[in-house]
Amino acid sequence: LDVGASSAEEVSEKFKIRLAAPVVPDVDLYYDEKNDVLMGKAFDCRIGCAALVETLSSLAGEELACDVIAALSSQEEVGGRGVEVSARSIEPDLAIVFEGTPADDTFGSPDSQQTLLGQGPMLRHMDVTMITHPGFQRFALDLAEKEGIPVQEAVRSGGGTNGGLIHKMGGGIPTIVLGVPVRYIHTSYGIAKLYDLEKTAQLAAALLRAINDATYEEILTGDGN
Repeated sequence: LDVGASSAEEVSEKFKIRLAAPVVPDVDLYYDEKNDVLMGKAFDCRIGCAALVETLSSLAGEELACDVIAALSSQEEVGGRGVEVSARSIEPDLAIVFEGTPADDTFGSPDSQQTLLGQGPMLRHMDVTMITHPGFQRFALDLAEKEGIPVQEAVRSGGGTNGGLIHKMGGGIPTIVLGVPVRYIHTSYGIAKLYDLEKTAQLAAALLRAINDATYEEILTGDGN
């Protein structure tokens, strides 16, 4: 990061920039309604936060058979510190992780494209931090098919999410990840589709409406497969 200084002394004395001073890109969110294109920074994982809020909004006023606790957690990219505190405090029976997930439909081979824009949320079967709970994953995929919600499935050889920490807590917490596809993730301008965000929230809301004592046991045992 070049600010125009010629020495460390100039940086601190003339530019008044101290060691460990935070730096953020000055980027505004832009939405192209005609093409349903969102552009902005920090979509991993602010777009996940948006999907979580949209899920709660769609459930407002409804009586559910399960207790829903939502948490916006910090520092996932540097150790998952926020989610470790919240998950240990909440001790959930099940966990749904919202994520801005890499979209592969850029310059690579079509054979390597697991996740695309405009095709709905991505449900990963595994990454380097977690093998997704098969019962909960199948329950979510079957429900998406029943509700007519488009989804994408992926197996990731890199990366990880807050699910990597959550699923190992206590006696093990069945966890799934609902990812909103984002191109150029971790750059100053990510690209996403509002459609995918909305379908992610739609699936999450459908899951929460469907979870009760019986389906919870089905998820744990995999008897619905």
